[in-house]
Amino acid sequence: MTMMVRIMSLLPFATGSLCLILVLVSLFGFASGTIEDEIPALPCVGVQEECATGMSESDLDVPSAFFLLDVHLEITMELDDKAWIGIVDAKYADECPPGETGLTNCTASQYQFLAGGPDHDGAIGHGLEPGSVRFVTGGDEGAIELQDNDVSTEWSVHLATWVEVILALTGMGLCASGMHMAFPMVAKMRKD
Repeated sequence: MTMMVRIMSLLPFATGSLCLILVLVSLFGFASGTIEDEIPALPCVGVQEECATGMSESDLDVPSAFFLLDVHLEITMELDDKAWIGIVDAKYADECPPGETGLTNCTASQYQFLAGGPDHDGAIGHGLEPGSVRFVTGGDEGAIELQDNDVSTEWSVHLATWVEVILALTGMGLCASGMHMAFPMVAKMRKD
């Protein structure tokens, strides 16, 4: 009977170990490498508030299941001294629909940016949450010609912190339960 209980104790111990391994893998995360893209750096001859913006043609839809994950984007541009890029809610596609060339009739001041925008310098960091977003771009004040602009996007994925905590606690509890089942005499001796 004792041998059977010890064999049965492998199940909670193995399940707990799997939970702890998932937490360790999540702490290191998964990185994609770099996605290279090219977008035009738009001219902005007048003042920034009057210059037209461009918008991505389609939404970036983030599924509801992403609430379990921590997905982080980091976007850099080659011509960050002549252009800017930002992330906005997809609802702006209704208010400022992009034409065939991607240009809109809206200016940067008409958007509320989730990340980036004309006032942001350097790389743009953004954590994706469930919903839909679009990318908006424009030229910095004084940029007088249309140029190709190389954009690099890096992303990494981890489990959400609250998921890691639940998995870690569950894993430790299951491992302790499996040890208690396998070696009940040790637990009894400690009580005495």
